[in-house]
Amino acid sequence: MAIDRKRLFYRLKFYGFGFGLGCVLVWATLYNGRDERPSWLPEGRVLEFLERTDIDISDQLKCELECNNIPINFMDSTFWANASVDFDQSAVKRKPCPEHYIKSTIKDGRELIIYVENCETCEDCEEEGVATLRSFVNLSEKDKVCDC
Repeated sequence: MAIDRKRLFYRLKFYGFGFGLGCVLVWATLYNGRDERPSWLPEGRVLEFLERTDIDISDQLKCELECNNIPINFMDSTFWANASVDFDQSAVKRKPCPEHYIKSTIKDGRELIIYVENCETCEDCEEEGVATLRSFVNLSEKDKVCDC
């Protein structure tokens, strides 16, 4: 059986055109004009929810943050832009409030790891959710002891 080279080349061109068109459509719908992380991935959804939610900080953690010279409002746009969630370290299967392990840097360049408990009461509701800062680790100064 002989291979018709003309027909094979025609089919490859046809396939390549369709594949290229599909790639352009995916790029245009999902990535074009976005500077932030894609929020359709699990990490993006978690970080987007936590960024728009007010995170409660206990008095003891406020004292520890102050002791480590970390401002109370360290979770700003710089923090969330550099944030990444490690799902292996997180307790995402815990019900009703999963805990997320988030590593990021703050404005002055110090690296922090925070554990945030995310109690989302309704996935599609606006402003429905409670998040609590459970603990943090200052990777720049690990051995600092506070009297809190």
